Amino acid sequence: LMWMVSLFFPVRFLKIPDTALVTTKKADSPVRYAPLNNNSNKSKSQSLIMFSHGLTGTGEENALFCTALAKRGYVVACIHHRDGSSSRVPMPDGTCKFYEHLPNGDDYSPNHRLEQVSFRAKEFLYATKWLLGEEQGGDDYDHPILQQIRPKLDTKKVIASGFSYGSTTCSLAATAQPNRFQCAVFLDGWFHVDYSSKGYLYNFPPEAFGEDWPNGANNGNERSHVIENKDGLTIPSIFINSAQFEGYEKLYAATTTLANNINSHNKHDSTIPESKLHVIPNTKHQNFCDVGFWLPKVLLRRLGKLLALGDADVLEASENILDLTLKFLKQF
Repeated sequence: LMWMVSLFFPVRFLKIPDTALVTTKKADSPVRYAPLNNNSNKSKSQSLIMFSHGLTGTGEENALFCTALAKRGYVVACIHHRDGSSSRVPMPDGTCKFYEHLPNGDDYSPNHRLEQVSFRAKEFLYATKWLLGEEQGGDDYDHPILQQIRPKLDTKKVIASGFSYGSTTCSLAATAQPNRFQCAVFLDGWFHVDYSSKGYLYNFPPEAFGEDWPNGANNGNERSHVIENKDGLTIPSIFINSAQFEGYEKLYAATTTLANNINSHNKHDSTIPESKLHVIPNTKHQNFCDVGFWLPKVLLRRLGKLLALGDADVLEASENILDLTLKFLKQF
């Protein structure tokens, strides 16, 4: 469907901020382009950003955000999860795996989501090690591009990042292996499950909060076997939220608690940047994806609510998210 739309509205993609690299720019242009860096040191080591997509998403739905970071010298790897949480992911045998609904429709049961996010975290960690050359395997391991990238990666500057369920995923990965990641960037993170009608109410993932799994998951007394760090998430992080998620009281409280826990853990080390929570005004969840650039503005005004987009200008919201991210990352 979107491929067909792009045939009729290709010009929209010429106005994507922070991705197109140009040497000249009209003074009255409303578009902010990626800067041209002629003084870059090609021999300098590079930071690696690992990015995890959201529920029912793909590794492509945040391509613009990842591209903007790559234009600024970061190596960005966007993971396509194969656990059934993606809308569509290519498999090694050439087939495609689509989103898997539970037969009873109970997609928020503790057993299902906690087991699933643990699997995603393992994929996240494996992909990180694979890109760094610590794990081998796969037909693409010796790809010429990877052979060029790997020697330049700084193993001490690996950044965990994700959108929505992807934030849940990388927070669990960073909790499991805090020494692996320098910091984290969470875009509209899903950090609380509130399914009160079924009796499910817990911070998500519990391990990031230093908590046990809720009753009903592994008899309520087992911690995920990938976790050894019982302090919860401790690496400095930035939380960038939509106004929509700010309006969900329990979710916003959980996100605030997570940021406060990190700061409390690191309060005696003045060299560690503060973890902060930011809210982009007048935005909704999909303002953190590429959906705002899929259609021309005339259609977005009519379909914005249907697409879960807020009233904020798509370009300005995208720039604000990127600016906050870059400002945070420059501290490391």
